[in-house]
Amino acid sequence: MSSNHDDEMIVLKDMEALYLGNLGTVEFDINLPREGKYGSEISWQSGDSRFIKDDGKVARPKYGLGTRTVPLIATFRHGETVKEQVYHVTILEEENNIKVSRIYPISLRAELGEVVYLPSVAVVETEEHEVITHAVNWVGGEERVFQETGPAAARGFLKDTEIPVTAEILVQAKIEQEKMDPLPTVLSFSPGAVRLGGETAFQAAQNRSLAFLKSVNDDQMLYNFRAAAGLDTKDAPEMLGWDSPDCLLRGHTTGHYLSALALCYAATGDRDIKKKAEYMIGSLEECQQAFSAKPGYHEGFLSGYSEEQFDRLESFTRYPEIWAPYYTLHKILAGLLDVHRLLDSDTALGIAGRLGDWVYHRLGRLPNHVLKTMWSMYIAGEFGGMNDSLAELYQLTRKPSHLAAAKWFDNDRLFVPMLERIDALGGLHANQHIPQVIGALNIFRATGEKKYYEIAHFFWHAVTNAHIYSIGGTGEGEMFRQAGKIGEYLSDKTAETCASYNMLKLTKELFGYEPAAKYMDYYERTMFNHILASGDSKPTGGSTYFMPLEPGGRKSFDSTSNTCCHGTGLENHFKYPEAIYFYDEQSLFVNLFVSSTLDWAEQGITIALSAQKHEPGQITLRIQGDGRFILKIRRPYWSPEGGVVAINGRQVDYMLGPDGYWSLDRDWKDGDVIYLRLDCRIRLESAPDRKECVSLAYGPYILAAVSDSKEYLRLPLQEGDLDNQFVKETGPQGLQFRYIKDDVTFIPLADVHNESYHVYFLAEGSTMDQ
Repeated sequence: MSSNHDDEMIVLKDMEALYLGNLGTVEFDINLPREGKYGSEISWQSGDSRFIKDDGKVARPKYGLGTRTVPLIATFRHGETVKEQVYHVTILEEENNIKVSRIYPISLRAELGEVVYLPSVAVVETEEHEVITHAVNWVGGEERVFQETGPAAARGFLKDTEIPVTAEILVQAKIEQEKMDPLPTVLSFSPGAVRLGGETAFQAAQNRSLAFLKSVNDDQMLYNFRAAAGLDTKDAPEMLGWDSPDCLLRGHTTGHYLSALALCYAATGDRDIKKKAEYMIGSLEECQQAFSAKPGYHEGFLSGYSEEQFDRLESFTRYPEIWAPYYTLHKILAGLLDVHRLLDSDTALGIAGRLGDWVYHRLGRLPNHVLKTMWSMYIAGEFGGMNDSLAELYQLTRKPSHLAAAKWFDNDRLFVPMLERIDALGGLHANQHIPQVIGALNIFRATGEKKYYEIAHFFWHAVTNAHIYSIGGTGEGEMFRQAGKIGEYLSDKTAETCASYNMLKLTKELFGYEPAAKYMDYYERTMFNHILASGDSKPTGGSTYFMPLEPGGRKSFDSTSNTCCHGTGLENHFKYPEAIYFYDEQSLFVNLFVSSTLDWAEQGITIALSAQKHEPGQITLRIQGDGRFILKIRRPYWSPEGGVVAINGRQVDYMLGPDGYWSLDRDWKDGDVIYLRLDCRIRLESAPDRKECVSLAYGPYILAAVSDSKEYLRLPLQEGDLDNQFVKETGPQGLQFRYIKDDVTFIPLADVHNESYHVYFLAEGSTMDQ
């Protein structure tokens, strides 16, 4: 038996002897030995498995994403001695080997004598049938001023190629901006008007989040801001993970925390939460004042670090040398605006207004090509929803500078194909771009400019029609893939929770303009099966970063790393009441079947909705108060045969409108009871690119098979007789199904905690297989 000293010597000698080659310019797989020269066992862990796996397999970043440096951790073991060594591996981005089969036409209008900017990208289709955007270098530059009306042309080349590009320009004497009425058709209720009810999973998740927020040390949340501003940190512990004092994203969680406090107070009315929010706002005002007094800082700045990252972004410094400074700024600005909106804090609005002025003065000095280049940069140029918050700020302050700043975040790489109604999302970072579309919709709300609405409208349809998993989540490895590629990308890094958080925001806002069931069908799918499933079952504040959809996946809850999804996770479970009900002057929309109580104060009406998880097709609505209005109830996608509607025990005829809602128009009386029995059955949902790869669903729930197997489960299902192949049971969480032939248990994904599970499996022998 070796001594501890001998063990340590062997480990140290192996650490010294190990040579992996040139790690500064890696293009190929790396040989990672499992045993050292002197006998140590060596295990490996990659800091980013998207680019290098634990076994040394390398996937170079796509052209345009930039070279990446990834930490690779080696653990050496011999006897009782264990030591780690970190190797920094720089993986070169792929060369630009694009092979173009088609360049989509580029056409635009220009006004006589006025500056027009040519788009910074073209939409191309490659020989591999991928539709993407590619940067363009225009001969003579991007800026044009035309002195004659009529047709004109501009010529350029796809960047880093000799492939020519042409833009056709129609020069007109005057161009009128096309407008639409920006007032929504229907409105959501304030969060305080809706309260979750019953012993439901939604209520339980909200209660856990409330308990966690009460446990948070506010001074710790303020640590980075006070330290950066030169103020006393009040002996608070440092922040952790992505908010640690040496992390370039520090401050983002504090912004989410502000939003979470505001949403929590609106949803619960808890006075302790309000006090915490007021303390945070008062302290951040002190920080902003301290920054403004420091040499080298500009008036209105507020962050958890200096202005250096903003300076470096303007010289196109790539991630990870800098890390999305405007993303962090957006979280702070959004949090301030949420506190103003939901707690009526003028102080929060004042801080936000000064911060908006800082953004305007900073960006206003930059030329157009610098802005466009910054926003197209992977991660470094990620700005969250800065355009959204600045448009919101403009609607509060009416300062034209805030609206101008919002429009300076227009991103050609996303907006150009959306305006042409082309799905070129493949290869884009999903959560980098979804908030930008929310911002486009808010600019439309502020201005009525139709193009911004069209961007949002087409983007939503593109994502929900061709880029979502059965749970409603989108993206793999944080990235959109090519349209329809779902079954091909079932991994441990599917469905980033942040992306669903933002897609639900966008969906809710679009529903206001087009109150149709398709929006709430998607909203329900994602809220029930991704957001509800993303939270830790204990009050830790933990949330999933990704929702693994590979066979035998297992959830991992981030409670200390302060990732982006931890931040949105702080907010998620207070947002459940937001979309349950909408209204207009004549109608009340019942969108989601979540047990809750609505106080419709303007009508003097209270609605109590009761829905049971184990019987999702049975819903009861009880009315208190008298009044005439149209009760519009969504017919969910999972009940294609409709169902029974009864009022006060008597079945009634109903009419399904083109919007997908049943309309019940009558004089409602105090005590009226509406009962719905919807057609609710087990069904299969196929991946669009692999018809045999399916999910099992029941009503609004996507069901997960509890199994440790790392191989796809193969179930010989007969589509037309699914109900007879499963036994519905009452499990620990109240709803489960047992597959009779193989004794496999399926439960709603939200009920899976620490177990391994399968959301997708192979329906062998079914007609889907053929």
